[in-house]
Order: sequence, then structure tokens, then C-alpha cells
Amino acid sequence: MDAHGHGRYIDEVATFPRPERLGSLLKVLEAQRQTIVPPSNRDGLQPLLIPLACHQSPAGPDEEVYTCFLRWPDLSSSRGMPIVQTSKGSRQVQLLARSTDEYIHRALCEEDAAECTDSLASAAGEGGREIYQKGAFGSSGLGSVDAYLVRKAGMYPDVVERLAMNHIQKGDKMSALITAEWYTRKNHFPGWARPFEFNANLYSSIGRNEEARDGARIALRFPWWTLSGNFQDTASLAQLPGDATAVQQALDMQSSINKEGIPPGVAATRSPNQVAMDDADMLLNRVAAGEGDWDSIRQPLAEKYREAGLSAVADFVLA
Repeated sequence: MDAHGHGRYIDEVATFPRPERLGSLLKVLEAQRQTIVPPSNRDGLQPLLIPLACHQSPAGPDEEVYTCFLRWPDLSSSRGMPIVQTSKGSRQVQLLARSTDEYIHRALCEEDAAECTDSLASAAGEGGREIYQKGAFGSSGLGSVDAYLVRKAGMYPDVVERLAMNHIQKGDKMSALITAEWYTRKNHFPGWARPFEFNANLYSSIGRNEEARDGARIALRFPWWTLSGNFQDTASLAQLPGDATAVQQALDMQSSINKEGIPPGVAATRSPNQVAMDDADMLLNRVAAGEGDWDSIRQPLAEKYREAGLSAVADFVLA
């Protein structure tokens, strides 16, 4: 199924390798009572997103939540095209699954464990059966769906966070911190600030304020739109007051101090392409920090990507 041309849009507009089992994913989303939407319906969304489906937010009838692909500016195979969630005008993007297969795997496992209907499995079809066989959770011997997911299916931010908080509820702070540290390993969620944001908030909740500050500062070195909470809250935890420019300048200053042989306040030499990419990142960060909106930066963002030699990404941003 590709009724709205998502595959063609990814091929021709996003110019990114098309995820496998795209048809199965769209059918699963529809079976989850989401409404499939055209991929060109991108107004009000973060400029690197490709909408797949939408559903009504639990917060109220006036807000729709969009399930989307994220098209990273680079073609890194390690990051692929993750599935995310956001709403129009939202300054944050929430990671749901790192890949199409991981999204489908989780959906089918949770349906199987709930012992309800097989509507999602039927919708996923042969593509779903290649990923998950009915009864796999029950025969795994694992005590919970969360345990099965992280061992057999993949890595999911909300699942890892729930595992960490379960330790807190049991009074086992050390196990919670070990889980949170595992969450931040770079091979798990490359490019995402959320693991470090969560880690910082966990440290803060148990009174370890220096670790909380350092964790928050690490989080702010990732795209600010990949935070789950408010940017200002993370900046405050990082003890970096001020607007987006002031926070970025403070982070740049720390980077200079930490690099051997580079005096404080003197930036390392960067190529013109890197300068343009940094400028593009900052345009996105400003919106995430509450300055402006996504649609207003599409043109300048595209210009920066073009300066960085990423003409295909620039064209996609403006499409």
C-alpha cells in the first residue's frame, strides 16, 4: 500500500533510500486508527519530516499528532530514517522507533502479548511475519514486554526510560543510573539529545546536581528539537542562562577550553561547508528554543544546506 505516494516521495523528493516494508508500516498505522496523510502535507512541521499518518491527541480534540519519517541531512546508514511523532507547531520531535522494522516489531509484539485481536498482524501481512511470529513473546521466557523489546526487537526511548524508572520505584537508584547510562551510549540513539536529557533529569531527581548539570550540557550539544521537554528547562539545568545565542556561545566557549592547544574563545578552524552546516543547525535550534517557527526558516535553512553542498536536502526542505 502506498496510496499517497510515500515511496515515490521518498525516492524523488527526499532522495533518501526507501525503508523496507513501507507498505506494511502504512497498513499497521492505519490499523492503529491513524489516518494516512499525503507526504507533502508538511506545513507547520519540522522541515526534515515526512508525514505518514495522524491521529487525535489525547490532550484534546483540537490537536492532531503526526507520525513521520525523519530525513536526516546526511545519508548516514547508522541513523537511517527513524519514525517520530510531533504535532504542527510543536518545537520538539519524539523518537518512536529507529526503523520501520522496529516499529512494526513492537506493534505486533504488544498486540500478541495483549491477547486481543490480530488486526495489526493481519494488516502487516507477510512483511510483518518476516519480523515477528505470533507467540514469540510468550515462548521467550522473558517476564515483560519491555524486557522482550529491548532484547529481541530493538531500542525504544520510552521503554528504556520506563525500565530506569521502575528501578527508582523499587528504591534501586544504582540500577536506575546504570540503565540511564546505557541509554546514552552513542550507538543506541545517534543524534538524539533525549537520552542525555533524561539522564540529567534523573541525576537531578536524586540530588546529584553536578552530574545533572554536565548531562544537560551534553544534551544541548545535540539538536535541541530532539529534546523531549522544554529547551529552557534543560538550559536551566545546565546552568546556562540566556537566549539561544547566549547558550550556544557558552557551549562553544566550553568546547574551545576543552580542546588542547586552543585558547579560550578561539574557535577551531572549520571548513566553509561545516560553517554552513553549523548555521543550519542553529536555525533549527532557535525554533526549538522558542524563536520563530518552522515555516519561517525553510528558505534560509535551504540556503545554508546549499552552501554546505547539500543541494538535494535544500530542495527537499523547500518542497
